[in-house]
Amino acid sequence: MHDAIRAMIEKRRPQGQADWDRALREVLQEAALAGLWRTGFFNGAAFYGGTALRLFHGLDRFSEDLDFTLIEPDPAWRLAERLDSLRAEIEAFGFSVDIDSKHEGKIDSAFIKANTKIHLIRIEAPFAVAGSAASNRLVKVKLETDTDPPAGIKTEMKTLLEPFPVSVRVVTPPCLFAGKLHACLCRSWKTRVKGRDWYDYLFFVARGVPVDVAHLEARLRQSGHWKEGRALGVEDVKRLLLERIAAVDWKQAVEDALPFVRDPRAMGLWGTELFRETAARIVGA
Repeated sequence: MHDAIRAMIEKRRPQGQADWDRALREVLQEAALAGLWRTGFFNGAAFYGGTALRLFHGLDRFSEDLDFTLIEPDPAWRLAERLDSLRAEIEAFGFSVDIDSKHEGKIDSAFIKANTKIHLIRIEAPFAVAGSAASNRLVKVKLETDTDPPAGIKTEMKTLLEPFPVSVRVVTPPCLFAGKLHACLCRSWKTRVKGRDWYDYLFFVARGVPVDVAHLEARLRQSGHWKEGRALGVEDVKRLLLERIAAVDWKQAVEDALPFVRDPRAMGLWGTELFRETAARIVGA
């Protein structure tokens, strides 16, 4: 295993099985970002979502996926064309991976899979940890790219320092907040509320990040959730948010977010009143 990867693991000071699994997935995520940079991926695409928030803005929860968006719509764009180069870059760090791809609608996806037990041994996890891992268990990282992004995405260049310094194009915080609000307002819940969306929402509000209202409007119009003949305003955002908050099963939301949060006390006050109060704090960029 590459020395840089070992150093990244040691810095995380994993203890039990869950910590080692999480550390392995996180360093695989960062190796994948470095590999994408090598392919020129960030010339036309940008990083967003929970993992972008964790790596570049200090979000204190784990995120499983790497989410990206093209800067301009391109329905013919395919990540599959870069997968051989991406695999070679990841394997240069000592990982042995399989990568599959899939295109569905406007989302182009790839799935990086590595054998958990083999890699726990390679990163020198304690015998009690590596030895108890099932031989067929996989660590998986999903990459998703939106090939038909809404208008008004703003980006900035950020430096990822590990496993070596690379320049990553990241969606700006106000646009990230717009994307997260769109998820809170519009995501289909099916059988369970995605509490991680609401955890991230509180992260933005607590830090006073303004929302890019114009970009949120573009997202809402694209998904069919704003059809008014006028521009979306901050008060409209608050009204829509209050309606959605009233419909959330907060017990389910907590249960969804718990496995991704280090300190469950952070969700001790979760409920309608907390989120109604925070909605009043939203301001436009």
